[in-house]
Amino acid sequence: MQNRKFQLDILSGQILEEVPSASGIVKFGQYFYAIGDDSPYLFQLDSNFVLISKTLIYSSEKLVESRIPKFHKPDFEAMEMISENELLIFGSGSKSPERDVCVLVELGEDIKPNQYNISSFFTYLRSLEIMKGYELDIEGLAYFDGFLHLFNRGRNVIFSFSCKEFISYCKSGMDFPKPEMKLFFLPKINGLVSGFSGATTFQNLFIFTAAVEDSPNAYDDGEILGSFLGIIEIKEGEISDKIEMQQIPNSGFPLKVESVIVDKVISENEVEIVLVTDNDGKPSEIFRARLVLNFEL
Repeated sequence: MQNRKFQLDILSGQILEEVPSASGIVKFGQYFYAIGDDSPYLFQLDSNFVLISKTLIYSSEKLVESRIPKFHKPDFEAMEMISENELLIFGSGSKSPERDVCVLVELGEDIKPNQYNISSFFTYLRSLEIMKGYELDIEGLAYFDGFLHLFNRGRNVIFSFSCKEFISYCKSGMDFPKPEMKLFFLPKINGLVSGFSGATTFQNLFIFTAAVEDSPNAYDDGEILGSFLGIIEIKEGEISDKIEMQQIPNSGFPLKVESVIVDKVISENEVEIVLVTDNDGKPSEIFRARLVLNFEL
C-alpha cells in the first residue's frame, strides 16, 4: 500500500434515476451532464444528481420504452468538455455505420447539438496495424493541450490527434487527422483483461477507468466482474508508458464503471471525482470518491 501512487476512497453512492445505461458524465458550471449508451438524450443533472432536463441529441425514431435497441443504438460511450462551453460525444464504432457517429454540443441557455458521421475516420482506425485482429470499441475521451485522446477497450490503445483538425474534418469534410497510438497492458480479474471504459484529465494526468466483463466481443454484454481506476502521466506532451491502477471497491454486486470526471479540486494532490456505472439492465449508479495522489506533480 505504501508504494501506491494514489489512494482512492468511495465517499457516497446512489442510484442515477432516469439515466439508462449511464456511460459518460461531464460538469459544466454547477450542473452535470450525462449520457447513456442506448439513449438519444443528453441529461442535465443538479449537484445532487437529480434530473433537471433532457435534450434530444440523436434521432428518437427507433426508441422503445426509453431505450434504443442494441442493433440501432449509436452506443454513446465517450464524452468530454473540449472548451469552456462545448462537449464532444463519440459513439463506440463497434458496429458500422450505426455507431460511427459523434455529436458536438454547445452548452448554454440553449443546448445546440450537431451530429456528424465519422465512418471514414473510424474505418481508418480499424485498418491500422495495431488493431489487426481486434475490434474498435471507443469507450473514453480525454482532452489535453489541444489534443483529443480516444481510449479503446479490449485492444487497450489510446489514439491521440489534434482537436482542431478533427472538428474541421467533421464540419467541412476535410481530411481527418492521423492519430498517434499507444498500447497498454491492463490488469486482469479472474483471468480476463480489463478494458478502458472512461477517461478525463487533471493537471498533467489522465485519470481513467477500466472494466472487466466476461464477453466474447465488443458488441455483446457479459457478466460484470469489476472495475479499476488508473492514472497515466503526460510528460512534456508525451504519454508515459507507466500506469498506476487500483481496483474500485464496491459494497454489493461488481461495478462496470463507465466514466470519471473531476468534480472538486481540494489541493494540487487531492480531488473529488465522480464515477458512473452501466450495470447492463440494472439501474445506473453514480459515486463520489476522493483521490489522493502520493507523488509530486
